[in-house]
Amino acid sequence: MGVPGARQPGDQDLRKRLRDAGLRVTLLRLQVLAALIEQRGHWSVDEVFHTLRTRGVELSRASVYNAMNDFMRTGLVRIADTGPGRALYEVAQDQHHHFVCRQCGAIIDVPCIVGDPPCLQADLPGCTIDQAQVIFRGQCPNCQNTPEAL
Repeated sequence: MGVPGARQPGDQDLRKRLRDAGLRVTLLRLQVLAALIEQRGHWSVDEVFHTLRTRGVELSRASVYNAMNDFMRTGLVRIADTGPGRALYEVAQDQHHHFVCRQCGAIIDVPCIVGDPPCLQADLPGCTIDQAQVIFRGQCPNCQNTPEAL
């Protein structure tokens, strides 16, 4: 599974990520983290849950939520802010923003505008800003090339 040609993390790599984050290594955490990495992109808890169930993993939705909360708390995973709606999660790697297609809902990662978080600064005296998120909206290349868009 995953992206053809992309290196998928091995079991030892996943175990190291969990340990480095200060988390106990459990089979469920390994499975949830592996699913997120393999699927790449932006996934809801339900999507991760269904992916794992399809693979024959016996688990509850609450278990996936608990794993995600642990991953978020320790910085392994973050919310992919794409606006209102269901929460989407992604593996925390590079700092980036998101483009959301108004027509098909595709989500595309956009490199950080400046480079280092928070990437943008607001003039808010007395506040410390450590994160800024920008959501770009429009039409993705696929939707622009459909007969309806021409």
